[in-house]
Amino acid sequence: MKRKFSTRVLAEVAIFAALAFALDALQGGIFRGVFASGGSIGFAMVPVFLISYRRGLLPGILCGLILSLVQMLGGIYVINASSFENAFLQVMGPFLQILLDYVLAYTVVGFAGAFSGFYKNSQKKSSKMLWIIVGCVVGGLLKYTCHVVAGGVFWLNQGASFWNVSDASWGYSFLYNGAYCIPNIILCGATLLMVAKFYPQFLETAEGVCKQEVKHVTNIENEK
Repeated sequence: MKRKFSTRVLAEVAIFAALAFALDALQGGIFRGVFASGGSIGFAMVPVFLISYRRGLLPGILCGLILSLVQMLGGIYVINASSFENAFLQVMGPFLQILLDYVLAYTVVGFAGAFSGFYKNSQKKSSKMLWIIVGCVVGGLLKYTCHVVAGGVFWLNQGASFWNVSDASWGYSFLYNGAYCIPNIILCGATLLMVAKFYPQFLETAEGVCKQEVKHVTNIENEK
């Protein structure tokens, strides 16, 4: 644990979180008004993916959490809990909605780091690219799931529509959130593949490279 959260690792996490926040703010400004209930398309997940593959699961989650909390400083939309008939939702509704829409939304992107070890231990480039795709899809879909659940539970029947689909059913939440989450997964995943192909050093640490070289030499010696 000490190794994973050394001063160097924490500094990298903070830097990548700041970069992700800047990208999120930029794309939010570009797409302001396009998605009436929030959402945008851009590269904000890329820094979280980068630190996740570079440093692993826990630093990736921490980076996403920091991004989520800083993002909330710019303002949040909270449901009117009094509109629910369910007593539990009247009390816990706003907390759960904020948790899904804001706190967890970017935090879960860091779960791409669960595949960091598979990426680094793969000897073939094709295998490395596969684990990049798997991690980006998993992290992106987890974020999509948070927004879909929040939309389906808390934001239905608000009188909105998207592409002529009313918000009277969960189908609206899948469609609305998918309209920006799915392009984000494709765009950010493709970007990370390009980084892995042309600038793989961004996904590796000096310690990791040394370990790989030692392992490679050991395998050669064993074969002899």
